Amino acid sequence: MGGWWFNIQNPDIFQGEGKRKKYFEGWYYKIVHQSGDHAFALIPGISIESKKDKHAFIQLMDGTGGKSHYYEFPMEDFRASSKTLDIKIGENHFSKSGLKVNLPDLKGELVISGLTPLDKSVLNPGIMGWYSFTPFMQCYHGIVSMHHTVSGTLIHEGRNWDYNKGIGYIEKDWGSSFPKCWFWTQCNTFSQQEKISVFASVAHIPWMGSYFIGYIAAIQYGDALYRFATYNGSKYTAHLDGDSLYLEFKKGDLILKVKSTKGIGADLKSPISGKMTGKVNESLQATMEIELHKGEKMLLESDGKNGGLEIAGEFDVLLRSNF
Repeated sequence: MGGWWFNIQNPDIFQGEGKRKKYFEGWYYKIVHQSGDHAFALIPGISIESKKDKHAFIQLMDGTGGKSHYYEFPMEDFRASSKTLDIKIGENHFSKSGLKVNLPDLKGELVISGLTPLDKSVLNPGIMGWYSFTPFMQCYHGIVSMHHTVSGTLIHEGRNWDYNKGIGYIEKDWGSSFPKCWFWTQCNTFSQQEKISVFASVAHIPWMGSYFIGYIAAIQYGDALYRFATYNGSKYTAHLDGDSLYLEFKKGDLILKVKSTKGIGADLKSPISGKMTGKVNESLQATMEIELHKGEKMLLESDGKNGGLEIAGEFDVLLRSNF
């Protein structure tokens, strides 16, 4: 089990075996209480700048309070399965079936059920499509679950949060550095009771001495998944108006419109050449308005809350349209 081909076909598992320098890997667990009154993000991962400068970490983002914490662990405390997503860092455990945390500001255990992974094929193993096979990408991205439920209890700063039908989302990143600039937004807590989840990202991608603007977006609506990406012939438009980011994606007669508006945010550490010395402000209190059209027909119109939003770097190069 394991190896290059197996890892590409399973982007959710640990990809960093044998990495010695300028490498990071992190999983992003977003958790929203069923009341909508509290949202957390937990990011377990590793940072490797060199043989001597490396560690494991867990970032905790309190999306409602607008606070973040970075907990550092010796690399020896990090253990990962080569067969499935199963990560242990000290007394903390993260997998597809749940998570257990024992941190100074957050303790408890949650069970995950009803995972919604992306559909995939041998030549299209994840959200990055055929770019998954390119060995020199600066940053790779994977989506583990667009939407699922969580149950259990978390104790945050002495207060119990009991989950019954909380909502979750899991993605991950790995490589050497985050992009020079990017937009990222995600939401799966919408006004309708149906399963709706939206993810979208636009980024500056270094490529063979130059760069291109890469974009990936997906919307899960019930049992249907619609995907828009650079690699499948989709087009995009992006512009900012005050605190609102407007993204539009088009593939054939399908059009996805996304408006994300900033809420309270907190600073998270981000990787530069494997070392967690960068900084990005993320909101977990963003609102999102979406429209999904097929030709002249409106398939979906909805609004959401507890959305994630990042607008990072010198992003003017991303504000364009190729419609």
